[in-house]
Amino acid sequence: MTDGTGLWLLLLVALAVATALLLRRMGRLIARTRELEGFQRSSRRLDRRFGAMADPIVARLDELRRHAGDPQALVELLQPASEALRASAAEVKELRPPARLRGEAQGLARELDRAIRATEMVEHGLDALLAVRGGRELEAQTSLKRGALNLRHARTAFHEIVTQVLAMDPADVGTASPTRSTGAGATVPTYIVDGVDTDLEAGYDPRM
Repeated sequence: MTDGTGLWLLLLVALAVATALLLRRMGRLIARTRELEGFQRSSRRLDRRFGAMADPIVARLDELRRHAGDPQALVELLQPASEALRASAAEVKELRPPARLRGEAQGLARELDRAIRATEMVEHGLDALLAVRGGRELEAQTSLKRGALNLRHARTAFHEIVTQVLAMDPADVGTASPTRSTGAGATVPTYIVDGVDTDLEAGYDPRM
């Protein structure tokens, strides 16, 4: 074998190795892209569904605050919304996000769980409001207010996390280290119920 032939063989081997490495990296990039895009599509769909469930309930609660709403109509709206929230929470827990976005996925699940607890609080308030026996007005208004606050916070925090997820690209999820998502930090309008102690929000716990 001449020196020229050996050099060509070395060049061919080097080219083959470089091509294999390039293809491997491209394969990883394609896999990350598909994984990220799938998680983004699911997050966007869940965000729209969350809004479609939460916004009408909050609007009806605002009407009750102004003594202009129908509690029974809210009861009929609350049950299917609560069931849909539970279905969404189960779906979130089945998602397979990129490793970089596991914290965000946990944040989405956490906010849906908080929204479910909020609807339970609203349900308790409606039960008290519609009770045959009187004397439960304060209990009802307090539960409705706290439920509305939690639902507002959960909805806003969920949307913020989804916005962060949608801003990611394959390079972000491939090079950045995993981070924790708090799912909170948004400034949410204060929910005030007439005739109820308005200092309740001072003791509001975002984890409720």
